Amino acid sequence: MTNLSLSEVEDWLDANPESVADYFIRKADIDLINRWLMAHGFLTIRDYVSSRRGSTTLNNSEEDSPVEKNSGYFSDGGDAANKRNSSKKALRQDFARSKARTVFKRNEPLSQSADTHTRRNSLKDMRKFLSLPSRSIHILNLLIESKIRLPRLPSRCMESKRELRDTNERQFFLEIVEEIAHDLDVKSLSQKIIVNLCVLLDSDRASLFLVEGPKSHQCLVSKVFDVHCGTSLLLPSVTDDSEIKVPWGKGIIGYVAETGETVNLIEASEDPRYDDEVDRIRGYSTNTLLCMPIRNADDEIIAVAQVINKSPMSGCNRFVEEDEKLFQTYLQFCGIALTNAQIFDLSRKEYERNRSLLEVVHDLFEEQTSLEKVILKIMQRAQKLLKCERAAVLLLREDTDDDIVKFSRTFDLTSPSQGNHVTNFGSKRWPELQTSSGLLKIAERVALSGEVLNLTDPPEVQQTAGRHISSLLCMPIRNRENKIIGVSTIINRSDGMPFDDYDEQLFEAFTIFCGLGINNTLMYSELDRAMARQKVAFEVISYHATACQDDVNKILAATIPEMEELNLNSLKFDDFSLNSEQMILASIRIFSELGLISRFNIDYEALCMFLCTVRKNYRNLPYHNWRHAFNVCQVMFAIFTKCNLKTIFSDFEMLGMIVGCLCHDLDHRGTNNSFQEKSGSALALLYGNKGTMEHHHFNHAVMILTSQNKNIFSSLSSEKYSIVMNILKQAILATDLSTYFQSRTKFFSLVDNSEFDWSDEDHRALVRNMLMTACDLAASTKPWQVQYKIAELVTSEFFDQGDKEKMQLKIQPQALMDREKKHELPQLQYRWIDTICLPLYRALSKINPRFMEMVDGAVANREMWAAIAAQNISESRPKLTNGTSEVYIKETGV
Repeated sequence: MTNLSLSEVEDWLDANPESVADYFIRKADIDLINRWLMAHGFLTIRDYVSSRRGSTTLNNSEEDSPVEKNSGYFSDGGDAANKRNSSKKALRQDFARSKARTVFKRNEPLSQSADTHTRRNSLKDMRKFLSLPSRSIHILNLLIESKIRLPRLPSRCMESKRELRDTNERQFFLEIVEEIAHDLDVKSLSQKIIVNLCVLLDSDRASLFLVEGPKSHQCLVSKVFDVHCGTSLLLPSVTDDSEIKVPWGKGIIGYVAETGETVNLIEASEDPRYDDEVDRIRGYSTNTLLCMPIRNADDEIIAVAQVINKSPMSGCNRFVEEDEKLFQTYLQFCGIALTNAQIFDLSRKEYERNRSLLEVVHDLFEEQTSLEKVILKIMQRAQKLLKCERAAVLLLREDTDDDIVKFSRTFDLTSPSQGNHVTNFGSKRWPELQTSSGLLKIAERVALSGEVLNLTDPPEVQQTAGRHISSLLCMPIRNRENKIIGVSTIINRSDGMPFDDYDEQLFEAFTIFCGLGINNTLMYSELDRAMARQKVAFEVISYHATACQDDVNKILAATIPEMEELNLNSLKFDDFSLNSEQMILASIRIFSELGLISRFNIDYEALCMFLCTVRKNYRNLPYHNWRHAFNVCQVMFAIFTKCNLKTIFSDFEMLGMIVGCLCHDLDHRGTNNSFQEKSGSALALLYGNKGTMEHHHFNHAVMILTSQNKNIFSSLSSEKYSIVMNILKQAILATDLSTYFQSRTKFFSLVDNSEFDWSDEDHRALVRNMLMTACDLAASTKPWQVQYKIAELVTSEFFDQGDKEKMQLKIQPQALMDREKKHELPQLQYRWIDTICLPLYRALSKINPRFMEMVDGAVANREMWAAIAAQNISESRPKLTNGTSEVYIKETGV
């Protein structure tokens, strides 16, 4: 017997493939088949049987697969060995079919859009389509994570394929099947299928359309469109992002997808179902046409393939029955390949989605100090992953009733093509909601019911911001108590498709994270405010203390001077005529003259303790100190008595306003509201940026009034106490100039039009506010020596703030606070009187002529400042400096 070498044996085997196949089928056992499957990247039969244990698909009586029905292309039809080993062949074919069927059965949400509410019961459904075997899943995740592209078998060029088909048809078919079996990229796979169909069926062109979208809104999409038979395999169009979409049921493609029938036409243009739009655009004429559906293992149509114009070189001018069988046979393998590629693509997308969700969680823990930043980050990631044109979050007001929806803040994120710009509209309404009430109604409906709305071409909302709304997904946002705190909305998928079940599941996850982010941020903000409140309280306690009893005893033992002796009822009162203790005695006289002590049964010792404590709670500042507080109170008293308003205002109003004057600058820090905001002080964090100091002054007054032995309102009933406290709060908050500017327009209009009515409660509240400002600014109406000295004190305090802004905040202060621009102060002073003071006093004089005394005083001071400003300009040198008032008065004679 001749000893053959291994190479000689392989040469003989290569030369006799039929004998090799016959021997393999007769002799190969399960282990050998498993080894072959594993070597070629397939699941082994052992694994398959384990995964299908208990399934009826392994029953030998199962109907033959579609592939086996058309197996005539592979066999000679009479091989006895094939018959004897039919069970092995059936098992292998059943394995191929069941593998795809298993995938699609586990992946039902991809092709079915049943009740969306049941699919949203658990976010775990987001992973249900991962139906590959566990070993393959692990490898798949590694491939995705490492971004390694799966190897693809090298493809022959089209001419080489034609040559192989002519010489060895069986080998050609095996190659084009194996070629698509190893490609998991949908676009590349589509390209190969189309090219192979051109060669396989001798057609001039071919097309492949994939079924996409939920069943209610399915359409057909071609990743690679209309490949010509002369095209090479690797086309630039493989990397082109453009897609061709065909509506469901439209044209031959849509008809085949809808009915599942095969269409074979000799003259396509004569068929009423044919749409020649593409032919007209490309100048191409379609004659013969063969179109057939591609099905998965569950017999669902997942794609439609089409070949056009049978090549004359084939010897036939139309597609015959043999072409249809060949077409159908190859499409069975295309269905399996497309299924695997789609599963791989979905797995990759799922990985990206899960990674994005993890990044959202990271963002929540990274940024909790700003509600705007948290919502912006979440919306940006949601928009990027869901690929939508617009995203918005609407937050509910805390006082929203169960049946009335009110939104407090709205965040609107535009599409990435517009720069991912986010707009925070605060309490304003969403601009698009103003022009499209349908969007508002949808948001309100979701906020009230808690339902999820997934709308396609909603009739109630036609367009927004000039763009048609084709799809809209709206969901409620809940906090940790599952209470709805807002609504999240995304509009228009970028690809024009409606939002599907997976979009809902993913968006639901984002809204959960959004709710957590909002809740955590609000909790952090509340904690921050509590810490700020604690810090402010600590500062107050550490700096201030209740007046000592010795100081109170001195006041109790002192004789209270008469009003005339102190000149308290004069609008020209000298602000520097009394010392600190005398000002407390004068304050007691004011209470007494107005009858407040007797009318409200104020305990005299409590009043003394209150006044001494108020004095102690003013800081040692150049201007905003106890003297300024008393001077404002004295002006209010003079207005009550000299302008005869004592008979107009009630005792409650006078009590609240007098106490308000004394307390209106309690614990002033020597810096204004703007500085508090710029420096990010604890006061600004605690009270906000509107009336920061004024709210602090009021709260400080309340703290003193509620302290032991200082409550001068203790005899009031709860109802009367509430009335006085409301007047007190309104009076102190009115000293904020921003509040004055908001109110004076209305007041000036009422006065100028003679519409002011003392009996109208709103008018009375308005004039009380105006009087608080008039008293606060009354230094501008005093005699020149008083006005000039007060201006120096104000300037000194302003300069101190300007120095802090330069040193601490590194910003350039305003001119009136810039020590280097002190020469501009005279000009600023007369402008201040012109624009702020005089309009107010003139308006008051129209309702009471006795205010003309204050008008005249302000006019006189305005002229003095104007003269100094003019002289400064002519001499180009500063005239107003700290500590130089006496020298300047002597030099100028003023």
